[in-house]
Amino acid sequence: MTEHIRDVFDDTNDFIALEMGDDFIKLAWAPELKGVRQTALALKKTIAVENVSEEIKGIFTSLSIPRRVRLNIPRHLVTVRFLKLPSTDDAEIKKMAAIESAKHVPYADEEMVSGYRVIEKQEDGYSSVMIAVAQADGVRAQIQTLTNSGLVVESVSLSSEALLLWYLAANHTQSDAVVLLANIDSGHIDIDIIAGDKLVFTRGALCSPETAATAAERIIKEISVSLAAYKKESKHSVGKIILTGVSSRIDELKGLIAVRLNASVEVVDQMHNIPVREGARMECGDASFTELFGLALKNEDVKIDLLPASRREELRLEAVKKNIIIAGAVIILIALTTFIVVMKKLHDKRVYIAYVDSELKKIAPRVKAAKKMAKDIELVTDKLSERPLAIDLVTEVFKITPQSITLGMVEYEERKSVTLRGAASSLSEVFKYVSVLGKSQYFKNVKVKYANKRIGQSLNAADFEIICAIS
Repeated sequence: MTEHIRDVFDDTNDFIALEMGDDFIKLAWAPELKGVRQTALALKKTIAVENVSEEIKGIFTSLSIPRRVRLNIPRHLVTVRFLKLPSTDDAEIKKMAAIESAKHVPYADEEMVSGYRVIEKQEDGYSSVMIAVAQADGVRAQIQTLTNSGLVVESVSLSSEALLLWYLAANHTQSDAVVLLANIDSGHIDIDIIAGDKLVFTRGALCSPETAATAAERIIKEISVSLAAYKKESKHSVGKIILTGVSSRIDELKGLIAVRLNASVEVVDQMHNIPVREGARMECGDASFTELFGLALKNEDVKIDLLPASRREELRLEAVKKNIIIAGAVIILIALTTFIVVMKKLHDKRVYIAYVDSELKKIAPRVKAAKKMAKDIELVTDKLSERPLAIDLVTEVFKITPQSITLGMVEYEERKSVTLRGAASSLSEVFKYVSVLGKSQYFKNVKVKYANKRIGQSLNAADFEIICAIS
């Protein structure tokens, strides 16, 4: 294809949904045309592992498409937990989700990235939340590959959420029925269980097609395990199974699943009800693009972002620098224009000098503002280099807290102290805990503000509040 994809659309949704594998890259783009989003690009291309960045760069250059990217991460690379949190306030849910993310995965805080999606806020004051956690190193590696290709990775999405968005974008009949949606790709399977329009369960697994028979057995097993796990957790059954993805593998599976699992099975083509602009490039082949279509068509509904905090900060600083450069360019242009006008219109030297001085005074506030912005960037950089950070202190607290101590609240006062409130099995355990905190490199002058014994209770028999000055 020789024409530029960009020429087909008047784009406002100016980003590419992208997924990478060991030897392939998949893209989808859905810009707006007269207020309607239509899929402009779907591409799967085998690429050489030893020259990944250059090949990706060549693809984007040849198609003349946007270089802003939203990366999709397959479900089997991410740990997901469904929890009920005791709040319906968005700010509180955000804090609780961050704490719960650290509890449910075997990674240190600096080794993980996390995000969450609120499934439902209930009348009893609780919220059903899906928490997703991934290893930061794996995400950073993909981001670095794309950055080396000249792309800007703006967010990292979870395939389970993207698959839900495809289901909603494809205009499936909405009801309260519970369906299992299985997206079968060339190397893995993503499974969502959807109740109405809510994602209530998800699993993912590698599914390498060594032979058609073994691949089919693996897929049937994963679907069966998912059905059993969901029924055990929710006490509800799935009414229908929907298969989508690689068509060459789905057709043979439909009958097998229906017989083996005694279930109603429906096959939905990944392009079902997906709007495609005439002349747009569509090369789906033996790959599934359902999740990328979901990201491209309903990107405003994406809630989970697994972009590492360091990358998020880089994007913010780059935006600040860009604004400073633009402001500086405007100032220079104003000054240059003023100078030319002055040279043409003013012949008298004294009048000319007075005029230039006047113009310099006018632009002085803008110059001052630009210098202040540069100083703010330097301040932000200095702050980022300061240690310990709040995350270091919280990590240290949870690392050294013994099992006999239950923490109910951790309060951080910037660069001054950390206050801990909780309960212990006995008063002696409280003072042992004070000793443990005092030995930490981060704390000094650890003091018990209060420690009250609970009368008539055998467990969590003492409440306490401990104040740790930051070393």
